[in-house]
Amino acid sequence: MSDHQRLLLIALRDPFLDSDRVMPPIGVMSLQSFMLSQGVDSVIENDFDLNALEKYQDFTHFGISCMTPQRAQAYEILHAVRARFPGRTVILGGPHVKYYLEDCKKENFDYLVVDDGEWALKAIMEGTAPAERVLRMPVSEAQMNEFPIPYRDPAFLSQYNYTFLGIKATTVLTAKGCPMSCTFCEDARTTVRSYSPAIVEEQILQIKGMGYEGIMFFDDIFTISIKRVRELTNIIGKHHIHFRCFGHAKRMTDEMCQLLAEAGCVETGFGAESGSQKILDITRKRTTVESNMEYVERCNRHGIKVKAFLMLGLPGENHQTITETREFLRFLMSKRFKSRLGREISNDFDMTIFFPYQGTAIRSGLDRGTNEFDLFFVGDAADYAGFYKGKGGSSDTILRTSALSQQELIKAQNELMDEFKKYVSL
Repeated sequence: MSDHQRLLLIALRDPFLDSDRVMPPIGVMSLQSFMLSQGVDSVIENDFDLNALEKYQDFTHFGISCMTPQRAQAYEILHAVRARFPGRTVILGGPHVKYYLEDCKKENFDYLVVDDGEWALKAIMEGTAPAERVLRMPVSEAQMNEFPIPYRDPAFLSQYNYTFLGIKATTVLTAKGCPMSCTFCEDARTTVRSYSPAIVEEQILQIKGMGYEGIMFFDDIFTISIKRVRELTNIIGKHHIHFRCFGHAKRMTDEMCQLLAEAGCVETGFGAESGSQKILDITRKRTTVESNMEYVERCNRHGIKVKAFLMLGLPGENHQTITETREFLRFLMSKRFKSRLGREISNDFDMTIFFPYQGTAIRSGLDRGTNEFDLFFVGDAADYAGFYKGKGGSSDTILRTSALSQQELIKAQNELMDEFKKYVSL
């Protein structure tokens, strides 16, 4: 091996999904673009081959981006690289490091990168990183807007097949962080950093130039304020592209719906979470069942499809709250309307079961043993991958409530999916 420094950025597979070639790994793509801009010889690997390690022999550094359900795969790669290429630098970053740092420290990684990876990776490659294993080198909003846009090589993106309403699409991130306080979310009350409209527009032009007809704006807070929506839709609307985004029932107004629709929005997703006001209050969702229904009606009036995301097994779940969620689904799926694409369609939904990730307020309460949440472990969370949505719509389920067993939650999920998914149409 030469002394030339080479970085392999590893985007892990998701074997628990029906397909993990839908959404491209935009975080790794952003790191790749930044590393190339810094003169680093960097390559993305999105299908690491443990049976052909010789093809990685020229790499001096291995940077792995890991979500919690992928942790076993990350550790397996670490051990394989250590055995085959002693002395190479192996780095772990991504959400799993942020929320499971103590577990990660037990593995023999050279560096553990918490939160942003750009400055940390640059320092590691230059040999200027601090002596400690755990690196926290945050990126400011101003710096974020100076970085190059994500790496979107056509051959790389062509491996991913994402569509909505039959439209060939790919993803764009317009902001990071979330100011909401939902107790089931690891990203609750994290600092919001927004990309400028100019950076968003640069990506729209790039994506259109590659032949895509649609964009999924992937951040949770696309509709966080009317001012921000005006800024973004002024840019998006100029380019005549269809898009999908996430909304929030508390913020969605008729004016916002109209701005979205006129700019090309054909679908929104939103976290309805439950049809029970009791559960919405317990989880600090700061919405009401009524506002969730108003969100659906507003979007549909403007020809925008709604996909509602719901979770069973949240604190306080019982037979009555599941009945209330069934009623919300009956309302949601009874709507048929003319979409902005000119055809009559229905809404859609996803139904998962809550998994208590570290970093959520609920998990912190469970670990403290304070009994503030009506949830109980039925096994060791470390033995579960921890995915919300797996093959066939299944969920990793490790909790019960005082009223419902683990098996009853799974049964309710399956029954609701069977009852209402048949009404979904494009």
